Formats: sequence, structure tokens, C-alpha cells
Amino acid sequence: MIQLSLPLLRYHQYQAQTNDCAPFTVAIVVNALKGENLSGEQMAQEMNRPRWSTGPIPFPIIRRIPNWATFPWGIADELQRRGIRARWRFGAHEADLLKALQEDRITLPIGGAFSPLWAHVKILVAHDPEQGWGFLDPAQSRAEITWDRPQRFAQLWRNYGHLLVETLG
Repeated sequence: MIQLSLPLLRYHQYQAQTNDCAPFTVAIVVNALKGENLSGEQMAQEMNRPRWSTGPIPFPIIRRIPNWATFPWGIADELQRRGIRARWRFGAHEADLLKALQEDRITLPIGGAFSPLWAHVKILVAHDPEQGWGFLDPAQSRAEITWDRPQRFAQLWRNYGHLLVETLG
């Protein structure tokens, strides 16, 4: 079994019956890596509002449809804004997930379905050949590793083009 050494379970927050998996996930990651004390609710409110880029030509960064869906660039943007190098991309592979676990980097695969339409993001914390992929999931009320069978995870992740937000070295 490969597992992150970071004590992410200590920072778990439950999103309850909201569509706020991404803001809660961001809060967990920021709290674990930066020692902050952000709440998922606070993060959701912040991410509901666009922010202006800081480049030579400022433009609005829409990170989320308020109180509903968060875009992958919104997750990466908020992590970067909080001092965590991150990126988002399509076309990642399971080998990328395994490598990130070995390097103790955080990955946030995004999966879901189109009928009915839904998407979900959670923090990959472990991989076990027997149990599959282990996650810290803000949709779960308890701070424990939840396991996705390899076939289920592969299908849900494939549905969204192997979309991944990841921290960088």
C-alpha cells in the first residue's frame, strides 16, 4: 500500500448536504499544508466571488458558480492564492496518481457522471492493490479513508476526461 504521510485526516471537514466538495477540499488542503484554520463554509463564500488576476492585464477569474459547481481552475487558483503551487489538467493517468502518492504530493481527481449530471472532488490519500483508491472525502461525515474499487474510480474519472488538480513539488 502507498499512502500520503501528511496527516490529512486530522483536518477533515464534512460538507453536509451542500454542493461544496471543492471548497471543503481546498480548506482541508490549505489547513494541512499551511497550518491555517479555514472552514469549508468560509472557503465556499470566498470562492463564490470572482477575483481579479494580478497580471499586466487584469481579468476576472470565475472560480465557481455560486453555491453549486466549482471549476478545476478555481481550485488550483485558490490553492495558489494561498501559497500552494498547484495546477489543473485533463488527461492524467493512474500512473500520475501513484507517482504523486510516492512523492507525497496531493492530488484531487475529479469524477462523476452526466446522467444525472454530477461531479465530485476528494483528496487521494492512498492506493492499495486489494482495496483500490483511498480518499479523504468531505462528503463523508467521518474522518476516515474511504475506498473506491478500481473499476468504479476508473469509470467516474474517465467520464470527466481524467481531470486532475494537483500540488507541485
